[in-house]
Amino acid sequence: MREHLAKIRLRSLDDLDNRTLAAKRTRQLLGDIVSDLGGPETVTAAQRQLVQRAAILGAYLEDIEFKWASGEEIPVAEYLVAVNAQRRVLATIGLERRSRDVTPSLADYLANKARARPDSEVTDVEGEEAA
Repeated sequence: MREHLAKIRLRSLDDLDNRTLAAKRTRQLLGDIVSDLGGPETVTAAQRQLVQRAAILGAYLEDIEFKWASGEEIPVAEYLVAVNAQRRVLATIGLERRSRDVTPSLADYLANKARARPDSEVTDVEGEEAA
């Protein structure tokens, strides 16, 4: 009798409407960590999964820290477990910032240079203005 079995619907952060502070902060942390790893084009699917975990833990930990700083009681053991989990995830993906090559290709450089030069300043090979 399959009719009574509920269909499982898997959802992800992409399904959020991103209006909550938690969602916004998680997305910001996710973007910052991906940037530290050299940008989205250099991050593997496995790294992206770990980055998402680190970002969620980061937003969660910041919320607990805010509560503590505001004088509220916090679940210290739960907090410490989350800190350690985040540290391990970040250590796995790497804590050092990676640079990405932003040097334009020769074709891009020449195209940008041509766009920046007004037509009236076109010079000939000798460096004299053309008529």
